[in-house]
Amino acid sequence: MKKLRIVYFNQLGRRQLDRIVDQFKQKHSDVEIELIGMGHDGAFDKLAKNEVDLAISDLRDDQLDFKKEILGQEAVMAILQKGSYPSGVQMINKDDLADLTCFIVAKPEEEAAELHLFKDIYQIRSPFIASNSVEEAALLVASGSGYFLMNEVTASLISNDTLQRLFLLSNGQQMWQKIAAFYTNEDAVIKDFILLAKKVY
Repeated sequence: MKKLRIVYFNQLGRRQLDRIVDQFKQKHSDVEIELIGMGHDGAFDKLAKNEVDLAISDLRDDQLDFKKEILGQEAVMAILQKGSYPSGVQMINKDDLADLTCFIVAKPEEEAAELHLFKDIYQIRSPFIASNSVEEAALLVASGSGYFLMNEVTASLISNDTLQRLFLLSNGQQMWQKIAAFYTNEDAVIKDFILLAKKVY
């Protein structure tokens, strides 16, 4: 039985990935799929060492050594304390949050990669504090201590009525998190998985 080893950036969540795997197994019942959730840098370390066949992650500026296929994109959202803005407001410009603390949801070994994403790629001007989990960040934000960022799919999984979700804008334009599949060697099975993923993401 062939095995397809897939590492994914854990902050993207697994909802779409599980759907892709279910559909893929209907076509390739002879392929066993192993899913591994990791931080951004850890995922690419595994791919570089050929410990996995495919990495699903967001597109940044430091993945030049791998072949890639864009799968889709998700809107970036700011999660704030409920009532910070009137209930009719659905969007906020990132510059309006510059005076608030931005919590980076990351384990200690993932902090540098996420700080690079927020500070250098997203150009967020807020002061940053690391938070170990979404739950911890949600508690801090609910108490009015700042905000954190997620894409709209993972943000929709937070069931907390003390929080408010707003689409994040940069100079009036919606901010997007591009999601891509990265690989070193492409075969028919990997190609099929990527084709399915493009339909779901």
